[in-house]
Amino acid sequence: MQAKSMSNDPKETANQLPPNGVMEPCQRSLAWLRKAQEEQLSLCSELEEIADSLPSNINRQKCIYAAKALGPLIKGVHHYEESILFPWLETGSRDAEHVRETLDRLKFEHCEDECFAEELTDALLKLGSGSAVNMEAVGYMLRGFFEGMRRHLAFEREYLLQYVPEDAKISGCN
Repeated sequence: MQAKSMSNDPKETANQLPPNGVMEPCQRSLAWLRKAQEEQLSLCSELEEIADSLPSNINRQKCIYAAKALGPLIKGVHHYEESILFPWLETGSRDAEHVRETLDRLKFEHCEDECFAEELTDALLKLGSGSAVNMEAVGYMLRGFFEGMRRHLAFEREYLLQYVPEDAKISGCN
């Protein structure tokens, strides 16, 4: 049976789950997640450049672009992980209790990251529009966000993805 290709939209992807909940190896492919993680790391680099430009060399257009990209990217990745990846890892693990505890912690981090991203979006929009902001506070927010995001992604790559079955890793869909 040929598997249906997954959408780049995580909400659409979640809606493509088959009725029995069992996904073909192609559907379980990590290609979408890897691309999304690369986009997150790229956004972290952009945020770092903005932080480094403070207070006097601000690229306002870059601030607005980052503000508009931040929320949807973070929410989309979190939706994919929580609705597809995490349940799959939890049910496929031999150490389900340990994995469940880790996934619960990551879900909490997702919630914190989304709240932080909303605050950062507001700050970036103000910075991009030329409104008065506390430069020191915005720099602190930027660095806190992108450093936390990089740590989160490193943990997922180095620890969490070790639970991915080999058939997904070697699938021709990667």
